[in-house]
Amino acid sequence: MSLSQDQDTSAVAHTHSRLAILPTTIPLSPITSVKQCAVLSYFGPVHSPIISSAAKFIAAHTDASEEPIMKTLESFIDFSEADCVGTAEQKECCWFTIRITEPNDSFKVPRWHQDGRMFDCDVEMRGVPRSKYALTLLGPPTLLLSQSQHIFETLQRGENEFFWWRGTGKKVSEEEVDRADEGLRGWLAGRFEKEERVKVGEGQVLRFSWGREDSPVHSEPDLTAEGGRVFMTVLFGSEAEVRRMCEFRGEVWGVVDV
Repeated sequence: MSLSQDQDTSAVAHTHSRLAILPTTIPLSPITSVKQCAVLSYFGPVHSPIISSAAKFIAAHTDASEEPIMKTLESFIDFSEADCVGTAEQKECCWFTIRITEPNDSFKVPRWHQDGRMFDCDVEMRGVPRSKYALTLLGPPTLLLSQSQHIFETLQRGENEFFWWRGTGKKVSEEEVDRADEGLRGWLAGRFEKEERVKVGEGQVLRFSWGREDSPVHSEPDLTAEGGRVFMTVLFGSEAEVRRMCEFRGEVWGVVDV
């Protein structure tokens, strides 16, 4: 769903779902293996040479060919941008990432979480669900739990139990924060082990909101299988919104960081 220049973004505040699989499936260019781990990050205008740079990046770190991967990248950005809420100006910039991962056991235990606030929204977009888009090019897709009040309440209960000091003003050590993270991770893995998961097919683009109490609960998948994983995300915003995010993260505007 996209909005024309003269549509009111508030009209979709309650109709743009927090979690969705876009209706168009993207044909994936062949990738069968990863050469080495690498991360690409870009903050800047959507319509820029980023597609060409991203295709070169993927080809350099996997067995993919540059030309066919460009078509996949273009389709991902185009379909995601068309679906994104807002006028052309309200989504003219983006944060775009690609994560290339070799097989590892970091996520044999899922890391169930919600994405927090990415940036301070412009006044006219406050109250409108903002989303991130994701596509897996190689390897298993993101793990997603079905939306339910039970899931949100369980996550909140776990966070309150393991991060008991939040809101108290008490300062704790980094070691205590790490112990809380690991404790919560194991606790949620047990609680959510038998919960229904959203099925994501090959070439399907996910849209999930961030920074809301009802944003989807998700995790990286188990990455122990051979072949590795290639995963990309994009979120859109106005230039002011994405620049604020870029500055907060200490990144360089308009430059591909690899």
